[in-house]
Amino acid sequence: MNTELPDKSVQSTSVGEKKTNRIYQLIAVVFFICAAILGWQFLDQKAITESERSEKDQVREQLTTLLKEYEAVTSDNAEMEKQLREKESELKEMLADLGKLEKANLDQKWLLGKYKKESKTLRRLLKVYLYEIDSLGKTIIVLEEEKTIVESELTKEIERTTNLTEEKDLLSEKVSIGSKFNLYNLVIIGVRARSGGKEREEGRARKVEKIKACFTIGANDLIKSGERDFYIRVANENGVVFPNGGDSTNVFIANGKELAYSGKRTLNYQNKPADICVYFQKILFEPGNYTVDIFADGTHIGESAIRLE
Repeated sequence: MNTELPDKSVQSTSVGEKKTNRIYQLIAVVFFICAAILGWQFLDQKAITESERSEKDQVREQLTTLLKEYEAVTSDNAEMEKQLREKESELKEMLADLGKLEKANLDQKWLLGKYKKESKTLRRLLKVYLYEIDSLGKTIIVLEEEKTIVESELTKEIERTTNLTEEKDLLSEKVSIGSKFNLYNLVIIGVRARSGGKEREEGRARKVEKIKACFTIGANDLIKSGERDFYIRVANENGVVFPNGGDSTNVFIANGKELAYSGKRTLNYQNKPADICVYFQKILFEPGNYTVDIFADGTHIGESAIRLE
């Protein structure tokens, strides 16, 4: 009796097809998941953008409507008319600021929130003005209290705005300070030339030919790279500054003032630490103390002193 055995090649082909089908199924599942995630992200971002646009249009519409209402209200009372026109100007400024931010494509969330609050406050204040116009000459305690509350809210809002301005100014000041050259390893010595052009440190006034100020400028990415002028001002004990070469027309600007300098050196600054030396040469140095001040970019960046015997 003959028993037929299964064809091994057929079984191998069947197993291979199953593996291939599973791979295709896995790829299809992964593709579907990726497509679903991308679709969700797109719809979510679209919803956020539409929400922000809707909020912006809503705030603009509120401000525009409120502006028209203020423009329609007038009063024979000079003080009342002045207040109405002031609030009208505030609304125009808000709309202008909103337009500027929109053109610049800047984040408007904080401004939209701020203007929402202010529009509500101005609308309440407009009601107060309308009641006061209708009841001019009468004492309406409730309205006076409401006006006081509204004015208090406006005062608080002004204080918040002032605080934001102060914080902005403080930040600008920090940035300004951060963009200043950092100077360290400042060394002031007297020198005289030796044969062969070499320098020798000298502490005796009658032997000194130059005062030499050497220092290191630190790395700072906040400073624009390029050529920078570094100045030294050398002064005696009486505060008299010695001009470069005796010519007082050699000046630079520091803190809005013209100052004579004793020595100058130009450095090609590339935002990396750099060593630099600046000299002041004088025919005859008197014994005594000399102060040396360092300036760059119109700012005082360091100082030291030297005594010549």
